Amino acid sequence: YTSGSKVGTCTLYSVRLTHGDFTWTTKKKFRHFQELHRDLLRHKVLMSLLPLARFAVAYSPAQDAANREMPSLPRAGPEGSTRHAASKQKYLENYLNRLLTMSFYRNYHALTEFLEVSQLSFIPDLGCKGLEGTIRKRSGGHRVPGLTCCGRDQVCYRWSKRWLVVKDSFLLYMCLETGAISFVQLFDPGFEVQVGKRSTEARYGVRIDTSHRSLILKCSSYRQARWWAQEITELARGPGRD
Repeated sequence: YTSGSKVGTCTLYSVRLTHGDFTWTTKKKFRHFQELHRDLLRHKVLMSLLPLARFAVAYSPAQDAANREMPSLPRAGPEGSTRHAASKQKYLENYLNRLLTMSFYRNYHALTEFLEVSQLSFIPDLGCKGLEGTIRKRSGGHRVPGLTCCGRDQVCYRWSKRWLVVKDSFLLYMCLETGAISFVQLFDPGFEVQVGKRSTEARYGVRIDTSHRSLILKCSSYRQARWWAQEITELARGPGRD
């Protein structure tokens, strides 16, 4: 990276985003910024190597070509003073704002996933922006009368990666490849959220109970599991619950 600034790797950053009337918060570690930066650089290099992409670049306006110049990302380093920490936060804020001005990167899937945005994010009829992101969900858990297998045995279920969307009255998950909605779960009077291996049988698991299903999610860390459980609970207790 070109910048000499350093950012602590263990810091958890709360990123507040606004799009029109929608406002939401996402939490990221510095490694998430690094992963995003690598993905965008890879995208830039790949597009420059593809024959059709080179043809498009050759005939694009000079301003559009300049729009592909990646902003620099500070190197990771030890934690410093409060003043230095504030300047590092501002640096990352400027980094994201700069990326969002570049059409070449703005709609690329790596950036939209980092910002936790999908095609369902900004539809007023669906309520607030809510919580979104890639998650692993466990199959089974449906409460079907007369069905003896509840999907609790490892033989009965599998883990799949999906894009989860949580609104104030329901959640759903979509196929990452196609964007097709696979399942919708309404928040009814049986709604409850639990975290931990005892209730989920999974490390860093989150269990979402309603009258019709016990949906179990698997997060990448305990901190993420607690964050998701807290956000889902707060959304469900909002106006949509009534």
